Amino acid sequence: MSLIADLCNILLPRRCVVCGLTLEPAEQYLCASCSVRLPRYPIRSIGDNEPLRKVWNFAPIQYGATLLYYRHQSDFHNIIIRIKYKGGEQLGIRMGEWAATETARFGLAGKADVIVPVPSDSRRRKRRGYNQAELIARGMGRIMQLPVQDFLVKKQSGTSQTRLDRTARHENTSGKYEAFIPENWRGKRILLVDDVLTTGATIGNCAQALLAADPSAEISIFTLAYDG
Repeated sequence: MSLIADLCNILLPRRCVVCGLTLEPAEQYLCASCSVRLPRYPIRSIGDNEPLRKVWNFAPIQYGATLLYYRHQSDFHNIIIRIKYKGGEQLGIRMGEWAATETARFGLAGKADVIVPVPSDSRRRKRRGYNQAELIARGMGRIMQLPVQDFLVKKQSGTSQTRLDRTARHENTSGKYEAFIPENWRGKRILLVDDVLTTGATIGNCAQALLAADPSAEISIFTLAYDG
């Protein structure tokens, strides 16, 4: 098997998602240099931080954390692009695993009974073949040993959030999510997961839908990156 792996690396070398350099055999997705340079977001408290405060504008969230700063002009933008648009299923799961490990010191896993990904609409999911938030949630679930449940649906396709301002983002997502929570999951602590938080509108409106379906639920959030 090692010979086959060596041949594959020669013919189809694995490359760093960020810088494009050829990866060493022990490296996965990121080279050692890019791993060290990752723009980690300095979460000091999961009970009060800037991303969490943005979502408080939309819903009463208990706890929140994010892993990375997100900047369009940065090469690290390639991580999100790969997960979101370029068939990066395994990368999405791996980043979720890593995120769960990184946030373990804040006790985020102990604040949740179930992980719920922010849904994508059926058109985008069909085109990509997956929901990127679900990939991150699955990776986190493996490490946190928590189940992942699809309690949310997006009721209709909307305009992409990418080029919308704060007000337009809220209007674009308001009322477009609906939650269905089975009786045996009511009153649980839900960790709501998405890839990027910008204004908080998307994940905030998802939290509203969950609380409308079950007012006794407690909602916390995690996003892989924060674009603030």
